[in-house]
Amino acid sequence: MYDTNSHATGRVSIVIGISGPSKYFCLSTPAPLVVLSPAQVMVRPTDPYEYLHYDMVPAHNTFKLGYENILARLDNPPFHDLTNFMGYCEAWAVSIAGHHDSEEEVVFPVLNTKLDFSREIEQHKVIHHHLDEILDIIHKAKDDHSEFDPAKLKSLMTSFKEPLYQHLDEEIEHITPDKMKVFDVQVMVKLDADLQKYVKAHGDPFLLVPYMRSHTPAELKDTWPQMQWVLRKLVIPYVLARRYSGYWKYSPYDMS
Repeated sequence: MYDTNSHATGRVSIVIGISGPSKYFCLSTPAPLVVLSPAQVMVRPTDPYEYLHYDMVPAHNTFKLGYENILARLDNPPFHDLTNFMGYCEAWAVSIAGHHDSEEEVVFPVLNTKLDFSREIEQHKVIHHHLDEILDIIHKAKDDHSEFDPAKLKSLMTSFKEPLYQHLDEEIEHITPDKMKVFDVQVMVKLDADLQKYVKAHGDPFLLVPYMRSHTPAELKDTWPQMQWVLRKLVIPYVLARRYSGYWKYSPYDMS
């Protein structure tokens, strides 16, 4: 499924050691990704004040990579493989929505006790409005390929970039470790545990987990997110990713 010797024709800026893009990966414009430090790439931080920022940075990068990848294809979409391409687009959109659900249910109620995340909540409303419109096009195209309107989808995606990227970047700045130190360390430990528990219990693992893993560069795959070796190397690539295997040919990285 993956051509690990090919290289993307576009460029991705501010990212550590991109390797192994899929032959189907198409990135014609820069994806301004937030970079983790070399130490964070090698091992997950042990300071609880770093947990949230560490987990959010690569998560947000997966959404940017998916966005740029989809947008770059809409001038010449793969009509011969529309079911899989629309499935890939849906995985991207649903991943963002699920990520925001976890923040609103678990993260923001805690952080709002000492900080103000009302701006992020309002940004979520704008983003979800865009996602609803995008998902409507995707679902109609999956049901009837003749309904697919790539020009309309491109227009919606183009107008979506500014609010999406602004939110992703501003939120990262709002949760830096220094800002988290207004909380007791045990609050951050519990928040991390509660967030991991929520994520594991919600969403379609056959869709969300393969999307996440196939948008995570090789340098981070052993450290982010935390999971057992058997999940990384066996369960995800050979069980979870198989259900929608055709989708992931459009992903930028190998599954494991």
